[in-house]
Amino acid sequence: MSQVFERKICPRCGNSFSYIEEVDRGGRSYLYAVHYVKDESSKRKKRRCYLGPKDGYEYVSKTHDIIFYGLDREDRYIKYLNEIIDLFDVDQPVSTDFERFRRDFENTMRMRFLVKKISSKIDDRLRRILETMISDVKASIDVLKRDYANDPRAIELVKELSDFDREIERAGLVKSFIFLKDEAIRSFVEKYLQLKQRLNQFGL
Repeated sequence: MSQVFERKICPRCGNSFSYIEEVDRGGRSYLYAVHYVKDESSKRKKRRCYLGPKDGYEYVSKTHDIIFYGLDREDRYIKYLNEIIDLFDVDQPVSTDFERFRRDFENTMRMRFLVKKISSKIDDRLRRILETMISDVKASIDVLKRDYANDPRAIELVKELSDFDREIERAGLVKSFIFLKDEAIRSFVEKYLQLKQRLNQFGL
């Protein structure tokens, strides 16, 4: 389930909702975010925001080369990109016809520009994720030292977090992540998630 749904924030209207309702029609399932609001007489009324079909837009997808998903799928953009990549046939012969050649060249150059733009935005997002991780590690160390100074579990965890923090500093993670292999970045994040699970016992 997406982080938005875990916080019960409706992706349609941006307000909090009570639960997700699944409605079956014609053999297909459709999802709604259910809100409870008060009317003019202060009575509670149910309002629903449509999130889309549970398994994608079947009829719309038939007229396109990719499958469209509802707002409940937070990973839908990743799926779209994967399908678009599969559609781009690099081995297709290049025509020397004037119009086809010109169109092929222009479309390819535009896609090249968009790929660079997407890559830049992805790097910016990854930088923000790593900065948040580093900030959380430092803040957790401070809280454990302040509020759990005599707790043996906290003392041991502070040591591990401090070692991890020094490892991050040695690697210069935020500045050098662009040059690191994906496996190296993942190893830092996996270590953080392991420590984060243990921090949960302290409400962090």
